[in-house]
Amino acid sequence: MIRLALCWFLLLATCGTLRADDLEAARVETWYHLLRPTARELSIYQLDWESSLEAAGKRAAREGRPICLMIIHAKYGDLSSGHC
Repeated sequence: MIRLALCWFLLLATCGTLRADDLEAARVETWYHLLRPTARELSIYQLDWESSLEAAGKRAAREGRPICLMIIHAKYGDLSSGHC
């Protein structure tokens, strides 16, 4: 009888732990969706870069868009390779 009671206790304790883990996962998932950047906030990473100011000027005139000039001032900075 004591053995049966102990088995039931351990089974219920394990189920309680699994439920707590599920709740923790749900809480993390909720925070993930609240803090994850939106598509609008990530749009900067979808910019089409040009390798030179001349090419950017021609493209801007053709598409009627402005130019955003970025100058990298670092020893190994190179915008075209993505290192700055």
